[in-house]
Amino acid sequence: MTVQLHMKGPLGEEVTINLDSGKDLYPTLSKWGARGFYSGAVPAGGYQLPFENEHDFNWALIGGRTFTNGDGEVCVFCQGHVYKRREFEAVDSRKLTMPAAVKYSRGAKPADPPHIREKGDGDIEYVSLAVFRGGRRNEAFALPPRE
Repeated sequence: MTVQLHMKGPLGEEVTINLDSGKDLYPTLSKWGARGFYSGAVPAGGYQLPFENEHDFNWALIGGRTFTNGDGEVCVFCQGHVYKRREFEAVDSRKLTMPAAVKYSRGAKPADPPHIREKGDGDIEYVSLAVFRGGRRNEAFALPPRE
């Protein structure tokens, strides 16, 4: 079974990669993603990922890379945008129950389409890259072991 992977590069270049099987998908995404390539647009609301994967998530799978900005904040550069790490404590009230979460998001820009914008406090709007909340750890999403 041949699998085709369509990716877009940091300069807008497009490549198609043929894989012999689906088992090569994540290693290939990681290899090309480390160079800034990505497959598909970020979904509205960001990627929904297991909370237990946040500490060692392989950002190259989506074409991202982490860095620490001048203010000491952990950030991810992905698809031409910088997303900051934000922690949210668990909520357990009569109206709402939500587990703890970590979200990588950025302020919305005028050119961002309405369907990806999220309301924040006041007039502030955000765009999310990834939300780590609940779920079971997925080893396929973790950084590969160092050799």
